Formats: sequence, C-alpha cells, structure tokens
Amino acid sequence: MSTGPRSGCRLCGQPISTQALPLGELPVCNRFARENHVQLRITLDIVACDTCQLVQLHEPPPPDVLVPEVPWIRYREPEGHLDALVGELLSLKPRACTALGTGPFEGPLLGRLQARGLTASALALGVDGAPGRYPYLETWQATLRAERLAAEAAQLGTFDIVSCRYILEHTPEPVQALQALKVLLNPDGLLLIEVPDSSKFLAARDYCFLWEEHSCYFVEDTLRRLAEVSGYRVLALLRYPGALEDALVVVLTPADGPAPPVAPRGPSSLFQAYRDNFAATRAQLRSKLMALAGPDRDRIALFGIGHHAIMFVNAFGLADLIAVAVDDDADKAGFFPPGLHTPVVGSQRLLDDERIRLCLFAVAPHIEGKVREKLAPLAARGVEFRSIYAALDNSIMRDHA
Repeated sequence: MSTGPRSGCRLCGQPISTQALPLGELPVCNRFARENHVQLRITLDIVACDTCQLVQLHEPPPPDVLVPEVPWIRYREPEGHLDALVGELLSLKPRACTALGTGPFEGPLLGRLQARGLTASALALGVDGAPGRYPYLETWQATLRAERLAAEAAQLGTFDIVSCRYILEHTPEPVQALQALKVLLNPDGLLLIEVPDSSKFLAARDYCFLWEEHSCYFVEDTLRRLAEVSGYRVLALLRYPGALEDALVVVLTPADGPAPPVAPRGPSSLFQAYRDNFAATRAQLRSKLMALAGPDRDRIALFGIGHHAIMFVNAFGLADLIAVAVDDDADKAGFFPPGLHTPVVGSQRLLDDERIRLCLFAVAPHIEGKVREKLAPLAARGVEFRSIYAALDNSIMRDHA
C-alpha cells in the first residue's frame, strides 16, 4: 500500500495515510525515441487527501525529468470560451487598464483583452533549456516562485488583471505558487486561474487522464479551497463545458486577514470508486483486447499518439497488443512512443494494412468525425472504430451489443 506525499497534502498540508492508486513504473509520456527502448521510468501513484479531498500525485517527478527531449512537443489548451471569459472579467473590473499573462497559453486571452482597450504584457520564461532540450511547462511552473516574481514586479510594475492558465495543475507547490503571484497584482487587482476540471474523468473512471506532469487534479471544491488557503477571496468560479473535461476558471482578489482553516471533509467517495475500479478494469480490458488482437497480435491500431494514448497503453499494460501506432503529425513520424514497440506511421500506412480489425481512437471527440472520414476505407472492409475515452458511447471500455 502506498501512502501520501512525505510533506503532506499539497493543498492543506495534512498527512495522507489512505491507500493510493498505484500505476507502477511507467515511461515518461513525452520521451519519444528513435529506438525501441525505454530509458526512463517513474513510479506513478495517485492519492487523495482525507482532509480536503484533493487528488494528487504521491511523489511528483523533478521538473528536469519531465522536460521534453524533442523540440516539437506542444500542448493545446481550449480557447472557445475566452470571449465569454473576457466579458466576465471586465464585468468584475470594468476600469481595468493593464493585464499580464504568466504562462505559455496566455496569448489568445491577452489578444482579446487588448482588443477591449487594455495594455497587455506577457511574462518571459527567463530561463534557457539544457542543450538539445525544450524548456516547456515543467521549467515554466518551476519559476512561479516569490523571489523571481518579486523581481519581475520590480521591473514591470503591477497589473489590474494577472492570468495563469493551465500551469497550476503542473506545480507540486500550488499554494506557494498562488501566494507568489500576489506580488504582480495591484491592490484591488484580479488573479485569473484556469485549470482542467477532473470531475468528469474521475466519475467516468477514465485512467488515461492521469499524467506524471499533473501534480494536482482539481474539482470546483478543491480549487476554491486552494484559493482561500492561499490568501484570496473568490469573486467568481466559472465552468466552461468540454466533451471530456471542463475548463474551471476562478477569479480571485487578495483577501483581508488570515486564511481560514480547512475543515476536514473525510475520504473522497469519487476517488475511492476510481481507485478501487482500476485493477478490474485493467484485467477486463486486457482480456478483451487480447482476444481482438488475434494469435499474432497484429490486428489492433491506435490512432492519435498523444499523452492520453500513451498513458492508456502503459497504465493498462497493452503495449504488446498494439500493432500499429498512427498519427499524421509529421514530427512524430518514425519515433517510438514511450513504452510502445512500434514507431509512429501516418494514416496511409494504416489504410494499406490489411491485418487491422480494430482501430482505437485517442483523438478529441470534435475531430473524430474527420478521422472517420479519412479512414472510411477501413470501415468499408469491416474494421471497427472504438474510442479509448470511457465517457464516450463508442468507448472500448464499454460493452456493446
């Protein structure tokens, strides 16, 4: 049995002693390689605090372990809700004049604020990557420290609106990061924090959303508690729906007085069900796919080789059952995804492979239709298409008549 982080919960600081969800030693999801071997594995255990119910990594890997070794790794975050979000922000602070973005996903929001007349700036990363490595999210989140941001405030001044989108879930010290961001705010300024909401994938018992790069898995209640523990008052807590996970946005202003204590909530029944279901799900899924893979294990393809697909394969122990790994991103072509035994090929190679009988989709629901159109010749010869995402009707995790 694994227990919580040695330093206690990342939100409330209380010890965690309840059973973890142990995924074992898994390859780092961004370590694509030209050769078929895994050089680096990390132990990935997920725990939940019995006091505040925050779901979190037991021991996050050091940031330098997570920095990609290929220069083409990019992450996309949702933008469709940003017009509505700007309207909410300016209704809370109609006289705002200045805005600062503190991460790599701020451009679309800052552009909209500029269009509404604000002066918008972006915080520079301020560090260089090691030779041949790309200093991306893990390097960035590690710079959200009080001393560094105080130096930035001394140079840039303070701002009416400060935004931090899709960074906080990456930091193993979210309270300290939020406290550090205060120095960038005007006395009555607004801090915007945006994170992915974890409630959908926890409820659906979808395990491909777990990721060594996410130290914390927030839901509405734990995001609110984090803000209050960090010395802020919550002005708005907004939810923008997505097919697989929603975007959670909290708009904060510095609070007067000390932070309130965190009242014990007891064990999270949502996490307990998620944890307790894993072993049976893993066994059932592997048994199902072994039968579908055929005696030579050459009948299953996986389309869309991002970190969800890689976690799906490695957490469930399916690498030996995937005959073809498919992605039309030219940067990935010829690379072995971490843990898989076959290099990435384009969709034409999949269309030409007469062995395939099942194609697993690891693509966002809004583009699945386009992928199906591209792969129509497969459907015409009887290839079955199923999604890896447990919440979707065509999921391989579900039994279909």
